[in-house]
Amino acid sequence: MLNRQGVAKTYAATIIAILAISTIGSVAGLMYFQSVSASPINFTDMSGRQVQINSTAKRIIVMESYWTEITCVLGAKDNIVGIGTYVKDSVFIPTDVKNLTVVGNMFSGVNLETIVSLKPDVVIMDYGYGRSSDIIASLERLGIPVVTLYGSNFNDITVATQMIAKVVGADAQAQALVSYMNSKHTPIISTSASIPDASKPTVLICNLDVWKNGLIYCYANSTWGRSVTDVGGINLALRDNPALSYIKVNMEQVLTWNPDIIVIIGRTNSSLTTQINSINNSLWSELKAVKEGKVYTLLSGAKDPNAFLDWTPRLIVGEIQLAKLLQPTTFASLDWNSTATALFAQYYNTMLGR
Repeated sequence: MLNRQGVAKTYAATIIAILAISTIGSVAGLMYFQSVSASPINFTDMSGRQVQINSTAKRIIVMESYWTEITCVLGAKDNIVGIGTYVKDSVFIPTDVKNLTVVGNMFSGVNLETIVSLKPDVVIMDYGYGRSSDIIASLERLGIPVVTLYGSNFNDITVATQMIAKVVGADAQAQALVSYMNSKHTPIISTSASIPDASKPTVLICNLDVWKNGLIYCYANSTWGRSVTDVGGINLALRDNPALSYIKVNMEQVLTWNPDIIVIIGRTNSSLTTQINSINNSLWSELKAVKEGKVYTLLSGAKDPNAFLDWTPRLIVGEIQLAKLLQPTTFASLDWNSTATALFAQYYNTMLGR
């Protein structure tokens, strides 16, 4: 019998047609002018780039939903003038922000003319995948400052939060929010460090609907993968592949690992149901985790109001959910529901204008 950790509450997200995206390299005829401030802001972003913004940004384009969410939580939603394609899918972002002009995404590229027309003081975006390098180069050629962010672990999210705060002039808000996150995260790390390795379960944390032909997407040296270690588990994919953020393995490898616990990640409840149904076969039934009923599911991303594993302050709630799955006795006193309630009451509801 397979256990399911998660919620039944569903959300019907509105799908908005993606705007036509222009070719990245085509910048001919575009001109961009930015006013000069006597007190520019200078810092190094998360890809190691030196960034200069002429003043606290009043007009921002944010490409990803998670960075948009953080910007809103910091009280700067009215500074956003443009968004990336997938921002519209998030249930945690105010409707007025989701109705802003869409400029493109990391995979299809961006519409440079649209970006220039929005007169941004800065563009906040991911780096390291898709067409991000081309997008950054094109924006820099136009003289538009770009701040690049990335999340590979819990600490990265706190750093990104403080960096966004620097851009929008919300240092005090970020300090309070990060302090709250760390007040929950640090005790978990400290407690986990005291657990003997012999008492830590081996864990497969994965997504079964990313790859076809029986290949399994496993989180290794990535945010969800590192979270397993943070809360007192042994992530098998990370243990064997410490230099990779994810790996794809076949069923033979899973059988060799024979994990104590399996955690399946998905963005929607329907995805989780499909994944659970896919493992009801003879090979999976040979696994220890399946035999002992220790196959769990967790929502991720921002499509469901009960998803917490994401590159946002909600991650602390997802971390507690994971802790209670992997070390239920050790973390018996933790309550992810109360943490989520406090997080939203203290930081989300007010700053998102709800």
